[in-house]
Amino acid sequence: MRPVIMMPAMAVYLSLFTLGLSVFGQELPSGPHGCTEGSCYPATGNLLIGRAVNLSATSTCGLNGPEQYCIVSHLQESDKCFECNSQHPYDRHRNSHRIENVIYLMDRDESNTWWQSVNGEENVSIRMNLEAEFHFTHLIMKFKTFRPAAMIIERSADFGRTWRPYRYFAANCTKTFPGTPANGLHHINDIICEERYSDIEPSTNGEVIYKVLDPAIHVKDPYSLDIQELLRITNLRINFTKLNTLGDDLLDRRFDVLQKYYYALYELTVRGSCFCYGHASECAPVPGVDARDNGMIHGRCVCKHNTEGLNCERCRHFHHDLPWRPAEAENPHTCKECNCNGHTSQCHFDMAVYLATGNSSGGVCDDCLHNTMGRNCEMCKPFYFQDPVKDVRDPRVCVACDCDPVGSLEGGVCDSHTDLDMGMISGQCRCKVHVKGTRCDDCKEGYYGLSQNDPLGCQPCNCDPRGIITNGAPCDQISGDCSCKRYVTGRYCSQCLPEYWGLSNDLAGCRQCDCDFGGAFNNRCMMENGQCDCRRHLIGRQCSEVQPGYFCAPLDYYKYEAEDATGHSPGDTALPGKVRPQAETDCVQHLSNQLRRHRRHRRITNSQQHRSALRRIRQLQQTPDVRSVHREHSHMVTWTGPGFARVKDGAGLVFNIDNIPYAMEYDIMIRYEPESTEDWEAIVSVTSVLLPSSLRCGNLLPTEQLYTVTLPHRNRYIQMPRPFCFEPSNRYVVSIRFQRHGVTHRHLTAFILIDSLVLIPKYNELPGFQGNEVEAEQRREEMIRYMCLDSFMITPMPALAEMCSKLICSISSIIHDGALSCQCDPQGSLSGECDRVGGQCRCKPNVMGRRCDQCSPETYGFGVSGCTACACHSEGSLSHQCDPATGQCQCRQGATGRQCSDCQPGQWGFPSCSPCQCNGHADLCDPRTGECRDCRDYTTGHLCERCVDGFFGNPVLGSGEHCRPCPCPGNPGSGHFNGHSCEADQTSNQIICTCRQGYAGSRCDQCAPGFYGNPEQPGGQCLPCECNANIDTQDPGSCDPRTGQCIKCLYHTDGSSCDHCQNGYFGNALAHDCRRCTCVTAGTLQSACPDGECHCDRQSGACSCRENVAGHNCDQCAANHWNYGQDRGCEPCGCDPQHSLGAHCNMFTGQCHCRPGFGGKQCTECEQFHWGDPRVQCQECNCHPLGSEMAQCDRLTGTCECREGAAGKHCDECARGFAGVFPECVRCHACFQLWDDAICQIKRDLEHIQYTAQKILESGITPGVGDTRIKELEKKLEQVKDLISSEGSDKIHQLIGQSIDDLRAEIALSDGRLMGVTRELNVTTEDEGALSQTLTGLERELRDINTTVAHKHRLLQDYLTSGFTDQFDKVKRFYNESVKAQEKCNASVSGPLSPVDRSKETRAVTEDLLDASKDKFLRALAAQNKSLNELQDKAHDLDKSVQHLSNKVCGGHSNSSCSDSQCGAGCHDDRGVRGCGGEGCNGTVSASVAALNLTRKTTESLNAANEELQSVARKLQDIATLTKDVKNQAMNTLEKAQKKKEHFENNNNKLKDFIKKIRDFLTEEGADPESIEKVALQVLSITLPVNRTALDRMVQQIKGGLSNLTNIEGIVNQTSQHIKEAKELLQKAKDAKSLAEGVKDKANSTKQALDVSEKAIEKARAAMKEASSNLHRTRNAAAEVDERLTRLEDKQMDVMMRLNSLSMEVEALRNKTEQNRLVAKRAKELANNATHQASSLERSLNATEKRYQELQMKVDSLGDVGGLNNVNQKAKEIKKEAEDLLNKATKGIEQLRKLEKKFKSNEQRMQKQRTELDELKENATVVRDEIRVQVQKYSNCV
Repeated sequence: MRPVIMMPAMAVYLSLFTLGLSVFGQELPSGPHGCTEGSCYPATGNLLIGRAVNLSATSTCGLNGPEQYCIVSHLQESDKCFECNSQHPYDRHRNSHRIENVIYLMDRDESNTWWQSVNGEENVSIRMNLEAEFHFTHLIMKFKTFRPAAMIIERSADFGRTWRPYRYFAANCTKTFPGTPANGLHHINDIICEERYSDIEPSTNGEVIYKVLDPAIHVKDPYSLDIQELLRITNLRINFTKLNTLGDDLLDRRFDVLQKYYYALYELTVRGSCFCYGHASECAPVPGVDARDNGMIHGRCVCKHNTEGLNCERCRHFHHDLPWRPAEAENPHTCKECNCNGHTSQCHFDMAVYLATGNSSGGVCDDCLHNTMGRNCEMCKPFYFQDPVKDVRDPRVCVACDCDPVGSLEGGVCDSHTDLDMGMISGQCRCKVHVKGTRCDDCKEGYYGLSQNDPLGCQPCNCDPRGIITNGAPCDQISGDCSCKRYVTGRYCSQCLPEYWGLSNDLAGCRQCDCDFGGAFNNRCMMENGQCDCRRHLIGRQCSEVQPGYFCAPLDYYKYEAEDATGHSPGDTALPGKVRPQAETDCVQHLSNQLRRHRRHRRITNSQQHRSALRRIRQLQQTPDVRSVHREHSHMVTWTGPGFARVKDGAGLVFNIDNIPYAMEYDIMIRYEPESTEDWEAIVSVTSVLLPSSLRCGNLLPTEQLYTVTLPHRNRYIQMPRPFCFEPSNRYVVSIRFQRHGVTHRHLTAFILIDSLVLIPKYNELPGFQGNEVEAEQRREEMIRYMCLDSFMITPMPALAEMCSKLICSISSIIHDGALSCQCDPQGSLSGECDRVGGQCRCKPNVMGRRCDQCSPETYGFGVSGCTACACHSEGSLSHQCDPATGQCQCRQGATGRQCSDCQPGQWGFPSCSPCQCNGHADLCDPRTGECRDCRDYTTGHLCERCVDGFFGNPVLGSGEHCRPCPCPGNPGSGHFNGHSCEADQTSNQIICTCRQGYAGSRCDQCAPGFYGNPEQPGGQCLPCECNANIDTQDPGSCDPRTGQCIKCLYHTDGSSCDHCQNGYFGNALAHDCRRCTCVTAGTLQSACPDGECHCDRQSGACSCRENVAGHNCDQCAANHWNYGQDRGCEPCGCDPQHSLGAHCNMFTGQCHCRPGFGGKQCTECEQFHWGDPRVQCQECNCHPLGSEMAQCDRLTGTCECREGAAGKHCDECARGFAGVFPECVRCHACFQLWDDAICQIKRDLEHIQYTAQKILESGITPGVGDTRIKELEKKLEQVKDLISSEGSDKIHQLIGQSIDDLRAEIALSDGRLMGVTRELNVTTEDEGALSQTLTGLERELRDINTTVAHKHRLLQDYLTSGFTDQFDKVKRFYNESVKAQEKCNASVSGPLSPVDRSKETRAVTEDLLDASKDKFLRALAAQNKSLNELQDKAHDLDKSVQHLSNKVCGGHSNSSCSDSQCGAGCHDDRGVRGCGGEGCNGTVSASVAALNLTRKTTESLNAANEELQSVARKLQDIATLTKDVKNQAMNTLEKAQKKKEHFENNNNKLKDFIKKIRDFLTEEGADPESIEKVALQVLSITLPVNRTALDRMVQQIKGGLSNLTNIEGIVNQTSQHIKEAKELLQKAKDAKSLAEGVKDKANSTKQALDVSEKAIEKARAAMKEASSNLHRTRNAAAEVDERLTRLEDKQMDVMMRLNSLSMEVEALRNKTEQNRLVAKRAKELANNATHQASSLERSLNATEKRYQELQMKVDSLGDVGGLNNVNQKAKEIKKEAEDLLNKATKGIEQLRKLEKKFKSNEQRMQKQRTELDELKENATVVRDEIRVQVQKYSNCV
């Protein structure tokens, strides 16, 4: 313990020793270099020397007179008290103790002097005032009495204005200075309280030492501002605040007690130096201070380094280029002289400049002379520049600028110097922005008007760059006028000339407006966008486009239809010209003579033809002079309007014209169509009602014009030889007489068709066409070149050329002052827009007129849907025209109806009308079918031949019966009628009722099964049992017939209404969706499975799960749980949260999913072949398989157990003593061991040296050398400690002083020795490194040598010969190997690392794994059998539980007892298959299987019995209506035969009419051979539905069937039961017939779908044609497409003709197809369905035929009842009809297949053509783009 105690004392003495060295070191002078290469400092000394006048104390004893004081150490002596008298200085009075006595310790006589305070006064301060700033380092105070119990050392750096403490001293810092820390010094400037200098001992000569810079604190930068500020003082003050006493003053405050307590200070040393910041090595007296004491430290620095000031605190005058800084040891920071180039002697330092120059220069010159300026006076002042040939220091270096003040910047300032980087040239003038020239006296190009007031110098020309000529100056520099391009004007060339626009960079500058001469008011446009001033409703830049909803009038716009003109007879005076006389030979006489001539030549042999001719003559006589003739638009239209006006020879028309828009001349044109090859002539009179008043027509005479023109039969229009001037606001009458040309008499049979009168404007009069201007001539030539006027002369008008459309729009715009409104009729048009030229609106079907405001001929009913076709019947109407409002056709006699297609009331069968046959019960019938309407007397039927439902009887006329009400049980309308109908049973004379649904019984007085109520009572009814369709409605016991309560619920339902599922079932009982609960027994609560069947929620099926069991069926553990199947539910997994992948685990084994490197059930262990702490981390062993004994490593360290020759943590390296590359490790040579021992010894020695050095560094004690001396020092220190602890005396203090000196010397010696030891340790460490390298080299050489030796050894053995010695050596070697093998064998059998032990360990591990796998397997097995029973809790009870379950479930024990019984679970049967239970077993499985089989058999039996009962019930129900059905079938057959007969007759008549039409057509004049050929081919293509052979075969079959009915008597005598079967067969035959009809309908639908494809193909063809017309620039390709389309059209027409021959119904549905290809797919599906149904129909017919044969064998006697003789015949007929339907369906299917195949072929062909069309479109697109590119190129050409 002693060395530990001594260490703090040693540290204290070391610090004192160091302090002394530092104090003495500071008195040394500056370095040998002086102040030239670094900092220099004045000598350090006592600052009190020479400053006695500046030293003061607040308390001094004896200043006012002598005072007594005592000394504590003299209390036992006689002279213990002394006198203090400080009224005079010490020199003459030795009892004076003023403050100046502390400067020196002794006087000249070497007697001690001191300062002493007044007795008992505690708060005393000593203050030293300095005349300048000084560097204070430390102070030493030596006290004569006790050191103060508390004091403060303070400083001031501002001559006493402010004070800051240096340090606090106190015996108890916490109590005396509570706010000041006392825990030691941490930072150099910390203010702390120190306790070591305030103890009461010693009582005298106690010292207080304070250093400003504590040597224990390392100072990084002693020249930093913080350190300099800490050392800098101007005043120092020491405050004594508390006296150290012996405690008696606390009890007695008398004066004599306080005489011994005072402050007495022998010596005060304040060491410091003159504060010069390192810029002075000596100091001089401060001015005003005359003290010159020896050793005085003066306060004024003798500055070096170009500094000045009392403390060298600033740079010398004109030395401010660098900032002033304190000097440093290696850098004096000399102040640098300013560089002002000799132009000034004043400068200052600027820190911003210094930083900007990269800390290289910060001086800024002041008051530069010689017209210079700048930081270094290096630049010339404004308006001066530096002469480049003179030196910068030359007084005449700056020359005045020569710049024009008007055009230069800043009044003529030039570049002061040359700087190429900044673009400055000395003396260069800086011109204004728009000025140029050496003196800045000219404007730049593009500017004008040089002015001094203009800040930019010149004004910009402001010429628009687009409008000026690029060559030369853009404007005049004096006036500023711009030079404009050809079509540009304005001062700034920013405007286009009139009629030009679009100022641009083009050569001409602007483009022509090119306004449409008609669409625009003039040729002026807006300059910005070229928009012309358009007339009304014209748009576009050039006013050449028409606003939507408006149009341009064509040249023939003003046409007046002849149908709307007024017709006049030949003798009417309103017609111009003279009327011609009528021909002398009457037309009737002429025709009669002609008939006689024909009769003489025997050409007319029929009086009917003669009467027809006379009738024709009478019609001609009655024909009006003028009438309208309407034409159909079925072929090419050669007229306008509805048709023509048919004008007789000599008659005429009068037109009234009052809608002239523009005063000008118009050509008058008449459009006509002759009826013969004769020429006609027209006499035209044009008269104005009012006098002309316009400027154009007012001066023209006469106001009436008369024209006579010839109308050649070859032409279709005629134009008057001269125009006529028409004007607006006037009305004109045009009268025209039409007569044959070149004859003198008019004829009754001569007519001409007049279409319209047209006024065509003379466009040459209009602006734009007049004059000799180029544009007008060009327009006139274009009208002629493009035949614009000729296009309106003919009808129909051909497509106008684009140029014609443009010119006509311009003409129309002038005439109408804009565009005309379309005014499309909203009812008759599809939209409000019309054609751009002509104004034709898009009309709805059957609507015509420009405005779509009238119906087409032969249509009526103008409305929102257009017009409807009249469709007048050709045989019943006089013409195809009908009333335009009502659509009523003009009917012939005997015809009626709107279309004249109906018979008179009471008749039917138009046109061969016949009376209605309704058995006297109706007056009217259907006009087409003859079906009677409004049958009376409770009758119904086609001919009112049967009673309505609810009545019975025979209402046929002549039967003598009538219809009577059915008693079921009451009459209809009585409120107690429960039947539909009834019939009389002739055998039993009973009325059999056909009951309504829910009723039963012969009189419908009972409720049917599934219904309840009281139908036997009046007002009672049968209601359906409300069982939600969960009962068998055919079962009488399914519900109570009175209350309706459900009894036998089906589909696992329950309840009074069968509205919920049974127990053990769930689902929606209302939807027959009750399903068995699927709860797993092993996971469901036992209370929910009382009878072995688990119950669940009846709605959702959710099961009641055990604890921690989840799933809808309770079939799995909840999340993070396992051990499924236990009574208590599932257990938590408990997986380690850090070592597992999650909290989940295996549901049956509980095995958690561990992270790599961890194992165990809960991942709390390291898995196999891993090591480490699983709580931290498991790591893989990675033992090398070739180098390690086993794969498992040490579980704590991870070190693998290596084989011989292997080493390393993973045994993947060669061991020491082995060489080579692992795993090829070879043992080293034997010499390796010798070297290895030596190296190991060296290594041990090095380790010992390192250990010793480490101990020395840790303990500080050097063993061996110097130990005795250190012990002696420690002993002395112990003695010192003992002395200090004892009572003190002077002797003790002397001993302590001597000890301290000895300790200082010994410590210094020990420190030197320690440094030597450290150096030796460093050398030793270096030697150790060298030895390690040598050792490594030796090891490497040894490995090489070992490898070489091994190689040589192998070579030697290879070359050995077979001698005795060699054999002996081999035997010996083999013996040694055998011994080693024996050892290995023994080791493999026994030992901890033997393979046997390892095998045991492996076996144990394997067994553990097998046990774990067994548990998993058993649990999995239990999970698979979870529906049979629950699993056990633990693994050791599993076998017993399995045995018990096997006995209960299977009826026997499991595998262990299979020899006794094969019933157990897992026992093999004869085939080797595992089973459970079986025959002879008593288990649950066997019982369940037996019960299941019994249930199935019972269910099958019940179903069979139910079916039999239902069959019997149906047969019993059908037997009542058998007789009536058979009779009705016979009557229906008779009616059908009559209808067939009528149908055949009608078809025969139609065929005759058709043949007659064909014959008339062939004999008619004008029939061309091609038409005859087409008709003939059509007739030949007509085929009969059945050929002659098939008809003969059918007749033979009918005859054969009739011949088989020979035993009718026996058949009738068979039983009534067979009759019921016959009725069933008949019903099935009807069903088969309905099915066949359905097949037919589907076949028709399929045909309809195929027609859709035809329509699609047709539309594709139209689209391709349209594309062909659009691609007119690729005519060769389009021609090829047209050729292909033509072939395709021919093929498609052929297909359509074949489809037309299939059925007339297909033809009727052709127009109703949709444009969607998906219909074709649907058609294919329907075809497949039709095939399937046809096959089903064939099977049904086969069954029907079989039953029909049975019918022939089973029909028994029914008595002599009439009407039953035809049963067999009726059945045969039905069979025949069914066979016919089947044959038709089969044929239809075959035809559908063929059509489907054709459709696919056509579809492929159409797809191919689509592809070709796409290619053509692509080619056309390429051509179009190329054309656009070329057009763009040409348009950009100048």
